Amino acid sequence: MAAEPTALAAFLAEAPDSRLVLRPGDPAPEAGRRERVAVVVPDRAALRSLVVPPGVRSAAIAVWLDDATAALTLVARPEWPALVLLRARAVDGGWLTVLRFAAPAPVDAVVAELGRTSVWPDRTGHRGLVVGRPRSDKVPPDVLLGAAEAGSSEASGVTGRSPLVVTDPDGPLALGPLDERVLNPIGFDPAPTAPTATVERLVGPVEATEALVRRLRTAAGVALDLSDGRDDRPVALARGVAGLAMAGVPLVADAVPPSVAHLLGEPVAGLLGAAPDLADPVAREEHSVRLRRAALSSYSSLAWRRRLGELSGVRVAWQPAVSVVLATRRPELLEHALAQAARQRGVDSLELVLAPHGFDVDPARVAELVPGRPVAVVPQPARAVFGDVLQAAARRASGDVVVKMDDDDWYGPDLVADLLLARAYSGAELVGTGAEWYYLEPLDTTMRQPSPAEVYRGFVAGGTMLVERTLLHEAGGFRAVRKHVDAQLLWSVRVAGGTVFRTHGFGYVLRRGTGDHTSAEDLDVLRERAVLTRPGRSFSPLMEA
Repeated sequence: MAAEPTALAAFLAEAPDSRLVLRPGDPAPEAGRRERVAVVVPDRAALRSLVVPPGVRSAAIAVWLDDATAALTLVARPEWPALVLLRARAVDGGWLTVLRFAAPAPVDAVVAELGRTSVWPDRTGHRGLVVGRPRSDKVPPDVLLGAAEAGSSEASGVTGRSPLVVTDPDGPLALGPLDERVLNPIGFDPAPTAPTATVERLVGPVEATEALVRRLRTAAGVALDLSDGRDDRPVALARGVAGLAMAGVPLVADAVPPSVAHLLGEPVAGLLGAAPDLADPVAREEHSVRLRRAALSSYSSLAWRRRLGELSGVRVAWQPAVSVVLATRRPELLEHALAQAARQRGVDSLELVLAPHGFDVDPARVAELVPGRPVAVVPQPARAVFGDVLQAAARRASGDVVVKMDDDDWYGPDLVADLLLARAYSGAELVGTGAEWYYLEPLDTTMRQPSPAEVYRGFVAGGTMLVERTLLHEAGGFRAVRKHVDAQLLWSVRVAGGTVFRTHGFGYVLRRGTGDHTSAEDLDVLRERAVLTRPGRSFSPLMEA
């Protein structure tokens, strides 16, 4: 930006002799107090990755974003001076937030907190891997990036090991961490109004930004020209493609040059060469799901840290441990239900807690049907209400998060892994899918119901709810009710200040019959509301059913 916007310039003009403007890539300023400090960045991703050196303090701090969709705000941390004024607004074609404190505040901490609170909520931090040189000698680095940062790589007396020095990263690691809290499928449009676009016509060299993703949301897809002569910077090109794929933009390419394919890795590079029918809304969304799943698992900040952890031998908090709780009072569905839990993949630590309701099971047989996974059986008496049955299973669970699965529905093999991805990029305390795909048993028909996905909503399908175990406990657990137990939990999470996020529904099919669940009238309602009807069990290929 050549000159400050008028509103920002007016803020700085209040202290012409004691002002500081910070932009990405600027040299580190000298420590000390300034009367006015302004931070100027293009968007949230740049703000969240900006590192302000410690030692600069000011009672008046402004942050300018060229592009945003909402004003930045925060709740002041208790260790700061009192926040006496906060003003955030859209002005001069951008977004300006001004904070005034009762005394000079640490600029680096204020800027970091604004970046953290620009998404809902972000408490993940470094996940156990310290990259780069932190401000304290008591917290030595595990990984140093680039020869300039390396310096002395002697063993630390704190860790007992030397930091890993990465000067020439290769493959997906070379793309650097991409912020999944900014580049993600939230806002995916299942009904595009524009034809397939080409990135070249929009922005020239590919650079994945929030603004570009918003512009591409209404397009049926994006045709990428990745020919060898188009760009001599394969890292920059691959990084742009990776960011768009993380956002769920349906991407296709006639050819992927070896240099770009090597950086992207086989999962995403292979999907770019697929030929989905982007005019078919279902095929288009299935392609988007495959792309976003592969990209988030390869290029996100979480995946990047996991790779560095593997190289350096440092333990990284990659995934939470998962406990699947499954209650059933129908012995005839037991093997079906166990098969759905057993087929889950892409989850490092998963246990099953089974609560048979009113009948006995053989724990050895259960373990045989769920091979390679810890299994606990918590039998419950027939007189117990459903909420108490689930609560007994939840109390036995040991995972960081709890997933509720139902006994009669179908689950794709990536359902739990996709819920974990959605939890990571949404920050929601409870995630699930919509009640979107149904199999109507009396009619032998598969139907799709209208259910917006990749959105924050108050409702998700009860058979897909993933919630933090500590929050489940603090919210009172599963309430002692005979029915509507899912609605009780959703309400409890919202009352506790949490939020609910709904991811795509291609990994879950609800079964509806004429038994406990569904009456003839219910079937008629589902048929009337259906946006797609197929004969038989016509499930998505993503179900691998």
